[in-house]
Amino acid sequence: MLDYLTYEANKDHLTAARMATLLYEAKSANAVAFRDEVLTLLYGVKVREAEATGRRYRSPKSKEQMSHRQTLDALLGDLIRASGHVEALGYCYRNSRRQAFTDEGTKASSRAYEWQVPALEAAGLIDRRIGYTAWDDFDGDSVELFRRATRIRATPALVTIAQRHGITPDNLADHYVKLTPKLTALVVLRAGKDAGGHGRILKCPDTEQAASIRNQVEWINAIYVRHRFEGLPQPQVYRLFNCADADGFAFNKGGRLNGDFQNVRREQRRQAAINGQSVVELDLKASQLTILYGITKTPMPDGDPYAVEGLPRAVVKGVVTAMIGLGHTNLRQWSAKSKAELLVELGDGQPMDPKTFGKLYPAKAMAAKVLKRHPVLHHLSSDKLGWADLQFLESEVLISAILQLGEKYDIPALPVHDSLIVPKEAVETAQGCLSRAFHEITGEMPRIDEIGWLSQADLGCLFGIIQPW
Repeated sequence: MLDYLTYEANKDHLTAARMATLLYEAKSANAVAFRDEVLTLLYGVKVREAEATGRRYRSPKSKEQMSHRQTLDALLGDLIRASGHVEALGYCYRNSRRQAFTDEGTKASSRAYEWQVPALEAAGLIDRRIGYTAWDDFDGDSVELFRRATRIRATPALVTIAQRHGITPDNLADHYVKLTPKLTALVVLRAGKDAGGHGRILKCPDTEQAASIRNQVEWINAIYVRHRFEGLPQPQVYRLFNCADADGFAFNKGGRLNGDFQNVRREQRRQAAINGQSVVELDLKASQLTILYGITKTPMPDGDPYAVEGLPRAVVKGVVTAMIGLGHTNLRQWSAKSKAELLVELGDGQPMDPKTFGKLYPAKAMAAKVLKRHPVLHHLSSDKLGWADLQFLESEVLISAILQLGEKYDIPALPVHDSLIVPKEAVETAQGCLSRAFHEITGEMPRIDEIGWLSQADLGCLFGIIQPW
């Protein structure tokens, strides 16, 4: 059963790893005993390291011991949870930047985490794949291309100790409580994407506009506090703006709401409820493409926007998504991610052969066909009208609908990308609010799909501080 925890991970396994939230706290006597046994082993590692270097080992003071226990609780909870994630071979990852521990309201101390992880490795209780930063020289300057977060996983030895205390991934909730983080940053700014597909976090200015946005996010969080959520973490959101280092940035790029509930696993989501009611997802169909039609005052063609004669719907959607992401229509080749996703989706259960895909769906030819259906895409511009600009308008639509539903109708609505999760009995009201907000902001009427539960793809980790492999 534990064999896969010893397998050598490839890129796909490491990419599948989920982020360690460091929000777990031991609640059962078994979990406390498990933590204390492991902590004793870690202190033993520190004693041996001190002796090997001729240093005198200093026993931690009571305040330090408390920090050590809280940090190890949080870390063990994530490691045991991840040990059941076969697709990632048990790996998880964590942004170890010290400020992230504070901003994300973790239960762990960055200082304790920094010594416990290598101590766990030295004790044979975790495997670690060290992350790295890639640099390159550009006109004489060193430029950071991308970063890769360190991956960690429990070894069979650690899982065996947990099992001896009756703890497994399946019964984790019986032994740990996952706490709601107290967000210290309700508004987060990120620089433009680098070669690795992410941007660094920037300091948010202390301005009236920033304060107004914080107040709006607090307002949304206050709505969620009034309601009961089952099968989902208590919702708490922050707003993330992108391309914040661009000229003329005025909190008008990106801007999506993000929260821990967006990472809930599929089997849990199917059983989720709000105030005792099952949930429904209201999805804005072809959201950013529809917004583009609206703001350019271009008549939108009838029918499914992703329907192009002779092409699979997935390919059309892939072309539109790629062009919006690029900010132009000169699509010459598929990105590695788009190609991998399409190989699976078009293979009907068995991934399509890459050579066959390349012959059937060359990117340049597919782009030409899609542009005949949607010439509006020629309005795209990487610096004036790109993905971050369209995403901002999309986020404004969702926020407007969330506030109207929450304050006027006392209906909580949870955002996930371009959709809202609402109680099933509130679907009609929610559709009306979402349609009105979309029309008022974009000038176009949306197409809204009603989905009984959320898809796996829509609830991934949205904006990790560091992108996986």
